[in-house]
This record gives sequence, structure tokens and C-alpha cells, in this order.
Amino acid sequence: MTDHDPRQLQRTWMVLVLMVLAGMLLSLKAQDPAAPLVVTLALLTLALLKARLVVLDFLGLRSGPRVLQVGLIAWPFFFALAAAAKALIATVSPFG
Repeated sequence: MTDHDPRQLQRTWMVLVLMVLAGMLLSLKAQDPAAPLVVTLALLTLALLKARLVVLDFLGLRSGPRVLQVGLIAWPFFFALAAAAKALIATVSPFG
């Protein structure tokens, strides 16, 4: 974090705050039974984008080793993919 511009970190922090607020608004829409899968996928996408910003900016890996960047972003991507698969199965399953 020492090699970053403080203004860039403040902008990243503000983007993260806005993403959290957007996630909170989306979670209110999750109460609507017509769009739970779309809302779930949108929330997972926001989570992945937040993880990417944290890894690249706050962990200081924007200029770091590529393998470490990919590994630290692949980890939440794997869990988001598993959660999306679970949500999809719950949506199309006749047993709910």
C-alpha cells in the first residue's frame, strides 16, 4: 500500500462503499420472488468486483506478481461460482 497514491486509495474506498450500498439495495429486491436468481448473480458479481479491488489496491498487488493476483482473485471466484450453481439448482429444481 505504500507505493499507491492516497487519492487512488480513497477513490477505491469510495467505490467499495458504493458497491456495498448497491448490494444492500439489491438485497431488498431479493424479497421479490420473481427475480431471486438475477439478484443473487448481481450480488455475487459485486462481491467479485469488491474482492478484485481489495486484492489489487489495498493489498498492493496491482504491480505485484501476476500469479499471486490470479490466485487471490480465483479464490473468491471459485466460491462465487459454487454459490451461483447452488442458486441456479435451487431455482430450477422441482424440489426447491
